[in-house]
Amino acid sequence: MKDAAALEKAIRAIKIEVSTEEQDALQEELRVYFEWLEPLLAVDTAESGQVLFNHDASNVLHEDEPCRGELAEQQDAAPNFAGGFYLVPRILE
Repeated sequence: MKDAAALEKAIRAIKIEVSTEEQDALQEELRVYFEWLEPLLAVDTAESGQVLFNHDASNVLHEDEPCRGELAEQQDAAPNFAGGFYLVPRILE
């Protein structure tokens, strides 16, 4: 959004009211932002590899294996169980 027309179009698209003074201030902030962004976009990253994580740790995954337990044991392990249902704390009043 380097020009005022693009900014006005964006303002109309998101359906907000912006005064002329606010629009001028926003235009200046965007100018400063794009000035800051320009050198970053100029860096050639074509030869760079993809970075998925910023650390060397690896994620250890295991297969989910369904198992069948005794219903009485599962009910006993639940904090609240009544009438064939697991009772959870109320989150809405």
